[in-house]
Amino acid sequence: MLEYRADIDGLRAVAILPVVFFHAGFGFAQGGFVGVDVFFVISGYLITSLIHREMLAGKFSLARFYERRVRRLFPALFAMLSVCAAVAAWLLLPQDLRYFGGSLFATTLFSSNIFFWLEAGYFDVAAERKPLLHTWSLAVEEQFYLLFPIFLLLVLRYLPRRLVAVTGAVTVASLLASEWMLRSSDSAAFYLAPFRAWELGLGASLALIAPVARHDNRHAEVFAWLGLAMIAASVAVFSWQTPFPGLHALAPAVGAALVIWSGSGTSTHAGRILSARPLVFTGLISYSLYLWHWPLLVFARHFAIRELTTAERLGLLLASVGLAIASWRFIERPFRGRHGILPQRGLFQLAAITMACLCAVGLTGVARSGWPQRLDTQARQMLAGAEDRNPRREACSFLDAQALRAGQACRIGSLDSAEPSFIVWGDSHADAMMTAFDRLAAERGQSGLYLGKIGCPPLLDVERVDTPFGCLAFNDAARELIAASPARRVILVARWPHFTSEPTVGQEERQRVVIADAGSKRRDVPGNDAVLARGLDRTLEFLGSRKVFVFSTVPEIGYPVPQTLAQVHRLGRDVDIRPTLDQYRQRQRAVETLLEDARRRHGFTPLDPAPGLCGTGRCQIESAGRPLYFDEHHLSVHGAEAVAETIRPAFE
Repeated sequence: MLEYRADIDGLRAVAILPVVFFHAGFGFAQGGFVGVDVFFVISGYLITSLIHREMLAGKFSLARFYERRVRRLFPALFAMLSVCAAVAAWLLLPQDLRYFGGSLFATTLFSSNIFFWLEAGYFDVAAERKPLLHTWSLAVEEQFYLLFPIFLLLVLRYLPRRLVAVTGAVTVASLLASEWMLRSSDSAAFYLAPFRAWELGLGASLALIAPVARHDNRHAEVFAWLGLAMIAASVAVFSWQTPFPGLHALAPAVGAALVIWSGSGTSTHAGRILSARPLVFTGLISYSLYLWHWPLLVFARHFAIRELTTAERLGLLLASVGLAIASWRFIERPFRGRHGILPQRGLFQLAAITMACLCAVGLTGVARSGWPQRLDTQARQMLAGAEDRNPRREACSFLDAQALRAGQACRIGSLDSAEPSFIVWGDSHADAMMTAFDRLAAERGQSGLYLGKIGCPPLLDVERVDTPFGCLAFNDAARELIAASPARRVILVARWPHFTSEPTVGQEERQRVVIADAGSKRRDVPGNDAVLARGLDRTLEFLGSRKVFVFSTVPEIGYPVPQTLAQVHRLGRDVDIRPTLDQYRQRQRAVETLLEDARRRHGFTPLDPAPGLCGTGRCQIESAGRPLYFDEHHLSVHGAEAVAETIRPAFE
């Protein structure tokens, strides 16, 4: 047994509180997600301290180690998963329930981090709609628990005198890999264990270092407060726009390590504060609090079909605390310890049976597509809008520069016309409107080229640096095609606000969108505005004497329109998610100012969808019972027809 340290339980409280306030949407904890990194360091330290001592004493047993992990993690987790499955079956719509089934299966097998990484993408479901998203961190820890004891055994057998050095080297390698991966796939860096292992390794390295004898605690006091300050600064300064984890995660992780180290073998004022009863108790229930708070918030958002009020969020957090206390007292504690409920064999059997049942429930939800039969015809028709997308998207909007140069750019309009007379150039919003462009051109016997790429605005010499979309190379190839084409009309379409300092709106997935060019002095979200202005100037200057049309962004709803309409109908709620015309103009103001300045210099023709979509003072989101959007901001095929009159001037 390890000597109990109340200050570490207090540090757990310091970790969990920012997490729950961040998840509840309180601005003072905009970087509260770093609490997970603090947990990783604590786990690495405690687990390594325990098993290293047992290994040195010749008393370590993998079976006993895994039994302790099962007693510690499984009961409360499986209770939470069972309750969530029951609520999800009643509340969630088919698409969300199908997604939940997949995440339930992955969570039960402690691989949800891999599941959420594989599902991440441009059209991913918003985090606020995933009840089990928070389990990714449990999967990372469990993967660490499975492999790290074996790692220690091997190093102690073959390189016993190099244990600290080898562990430190692996830790540093994981940190460097995390920073490298952050530049090519931020979702992989965030979710996958190899790029998070360094945080657990930091705690492990701390446990392996022999305590340094100290005659006074002055240095310990300084380091303790410094560590707490580093954690607090991360919570206050970081946000979803911060590239993370990578080197930025050093601040909270090293801060946690300093707090743990300073409390080893000495007493500090910081340690005594962390050992206060309220903080210690919060630390004791932190695991159950982590398990329960996020599903409560997510299910409440599904049920409310709107943003939760401050009072509602506070009430849900209080309810989470109540559930956490009950879970800790009546589920966690009875199973804990050598004399907990069930002997080892019975415990493993019960765990296996429970896992099999949960996996079966999850797979059934996936196989049955979330049981759409639960809904009436009208709700199913509304949900069908989520699949009402451009049928040529895969063939036309995921091409790269090489494909364009190989002549694979899509043709739209009349197939009888020998030469294209117009070009549509844009991002996924251009893709969403392709069917309307195609029909209008065909009606007039015109042929055109479609140069669109998901996630890439039509901006020359501009690159997406947050995710490797390959925008710079694609737009270079588009420039070559346009320069060689006889087409004299070019239509630019993009979700322009997405490439500003405010890339997202409403409940859609928070994305760290960063664009940069050769003139970028900073490569972060606040620097987007200047890059957008320069890129648009270069693009319009290149297009020169051609007739250029620039389509303004359609109203961004901020809620998944088909699902929201279906849920409103299903639950009989009086909820209106339509933005007003004033809200739309306010959202567009910065971009419209930029576009107007560019129009005065380059003379393009603006195409404004607002009169057609927002003529009544509120922007339409459905027509004849069919959604005009297939998600939070992309027009459906039906919606593209609704704005056809707006783009008709480009074909006259």
